[in-house]
Amino acid sequence: MNILYLAHRLPYPPNKGEKIRAFHQIQGLARNHAVHVGALVDDPADLSFVPALGKHCASVEVVFRNGGLSLIRAAIGLFMGRPLSVSLFYRKAFALKIEKKLAAARFDCIVCSSSSMAQYAHLATGIPKVIDFIDVDSEKWRVYGQCHTFPMSVIYRLEGRRLAKYEKVTTESFDLSILSSETEKHVLKRRMPRGSISVVCNGVDLQYFKASEIGISPASPPSIVFVGVMDYFPNVDAVRYFCREILPLVRDQVPNARFYIVGRSPVYTVKRLADHPNVMVTGAVADVRPYLVRSSVSVAPFRVARGVQNKVLEAMAMGVPVVGTAEAFKGIEATEQDGIRIGDDPLSFARHVITFLQADATARRRAARQARAYVERNHRWEDQGARLESLLEDVVREHRQKDAVHRRDIELAEDFA
Repeated sequence: MNILYLAHRLPYPPNKGEKIRAFHQIQGLARNHAVHVGALVDDPADLSFVPALGKHCASVEVVFRNGGLSLIRAAIGLFMGRPLSVSLFYRKAFALKIEKKLAAARFDCIVCSSSSMAQYAHLATGIPKVIDFIDVDSEKWRVYGQCHTFPMSVIYRLEGRRLAKYEKVTTESFDLSILSSETEKHVLKRRMPRGSISVVCNGVDLQYFKASEIGISPASPPSIVFVGVMDYFPNVDAVRYFCREILPLVRDQVPNARFYIVGRSPVYTVKRLADHPNVMVTGAVADVRPYLVRSSVSVAPFRVARGVQNKVLEAMAMGVPVVGTAEAFKGIEATEQDGIRIGDDPLSFARHVITFLQADATARRRAARQARAYVERNHRWEDQGARLESLLEDVVREHRQKDAVHRRDIELAEDFA
């Protein structure tokens, strides 16, 4: 197949949520097909990675997205009734590149990574289209509206309503919609019972996220770790909640426990958490794996979350037990037999963390094996890539069959004319 893959951020380096997912999808499809990538770039530093991405696909077309201009366009879109998420990622220069690409080559299908790229696929006619929503973003904005105060609460709720309508139109006009988990699929399916909707879950690079590749043992004193981009609201809310409500309970039993908040772009409220005793805010690090394997437990204390949490899967792949809220595991079907624990109130969450901090080496190794085995069974990128490839092949085949039937109907009509 000749595939046009559109991404709202350059999917390289694969170091963040949707970039990780898009890169591994492209890499998997490129093994057997010609994948042409079109992507927006919002960080000038990422422009230097275009050649590296080009090694994995047939071609790469990018357009820089200026942050200041994006906000102006989003503000204009707000008053014109468009979703902010869509206006933020519109560039005329990118649309022209896609038009030129479509005119110069014949594509078997178009894959859009995130709803904001659907607006560019509408430029094509007669080509099957697949949208990877990843998550139902309109639900995220609706929840944000509940978590914030005026005026942001009003803007977030408005965005949730507008984006929900946009998701509905996109689902109706595309041949297939893809979500990252069964939970997200059910959300969209309730709104679109007749839509063609499937699941392609997130995976983990099991060779990279492997404890034996690092050769480091858990640290002393015992350590707790949270990994994530630290200007993202759900992550910020999670670590603030942990430090305020849970960590004091942990320290009552394990006074010397250390908490590492690992991830780039920490906002001011996160940096201030380092004022707490034994709380370290690292900022950007070259490699998160040493922080994972030095820790006795990884925490995911989310009160707001959507889709599959890569940070949870990566910790499990490294053999690190995870304690999280039910929100953290919504897209992951792991149980306590897979090295995880769920705590939805501070006391139960703290109790699980303390258990892992105080566990002996044998218990920790058992949890490590369980966690790693779960990821190996359910979250190999190779398996998820094969599923995506199969879905695309089905879409293309069905489109060709319908097209052939349509042509025959036209020929029959002409014969009787």
